[in-house]
Amino acid sequence: MNPANVRMCVVLGAIMLAIGLTNGDKIGSLLYRRCKHEQDCLFEGGICNYTISQCTCLKNYLPSSNLKSCVQKIESLEVACTDKNQCLTLLANTTCDNRKCVCVPGYYFADKACWKMAGYAEACTKNQECSHIEGSICTDNMICGCAADTVLNTNGTKCLTAAKMLQDECIESVQCTFEFSTCVDKKCQCKEDFHYEREMTRCFLNKAIGDKCANNYECYQIEDYKNDPPIKSMTCDSNDSNTCMCADNYVLSTEGKCVSENAGSSLSRTIMVSLSILVCATVLTYILS
Repeated sequence: MNPANVRMCVVLGAIMLAIGLTNGDKIGSLLYRRCKHEQDCLFEGGICNYTISQCTCLKNYLPSSNLKSCVQKIESLEVACTDKNQCLTLLANTTCDNRKCVCVPGYYFADKACWKMAGYAEACTKNQECSHIEGSICTDNMICGCAADTVLNTNGTKCLTAAKMLQDECIESVQCTFEFSTCVDKKCQCKEDFHYEREMTRCFLNKAIGDKCANNYECYQIEDYKNDPPIKSMTCDSNDSNTCMCADNYVLSTEGKCVSENAGSSLSRTIMVSLSILVCATVLTYILS
């Protein structure tokens, strides 16, 4: 390129730079452009600051988020907004959405502030970061979790009271924390084909006479749990066949139930007496006829 042309480009560039510094960017940002008169800052909330020769905002206005103009200050979060800076001057972690000040995504409003939403079992520093899950706290391990004696519900929105015993009230089965239990008719109960053993505070699978068993608690006869006798009628013969059998002093009835030997003898005597009476009545009727 001709040296004369190079010098011309340099001069023109210097002139354009000087014009820009003097007049500011009149096409782009109105705020912070250079000014000499109030007419240079004729936009809402604008004023010429003669000390620095720049357009700034009036007392009740503040810079917009794009720094191109001024927006009016608002006095509370309930007042309609047009720019997020109106909200941020009142409360951190906010933005303007649909003319309302709201918490930015990932935050929620509680205790007059916008708090980060920490998920269940995620790291936290304060309880408020977890309380969007009802009943959740920031635990000693600094993670969000349910408080003592409560459990997280199925959809992860709140902590529910954990059941401690059979027949405790429940809303969801997750509250029934002992093994093989479920929530039926708003009460914690053993699942179908299971029964509850108070001594072990858990549910065991029902095992009948002749079924394989691992302990006495598995062997089940419904009459034992209706009458609650001190000694159960069935036991697990763990020393031999590992099967459920009638306990000592109990015998297997014709109905396949374990009954007390005394009850069995009494039943036999009752049957014999009944038969004797029936025979006598039959004979008497024959004679009289």
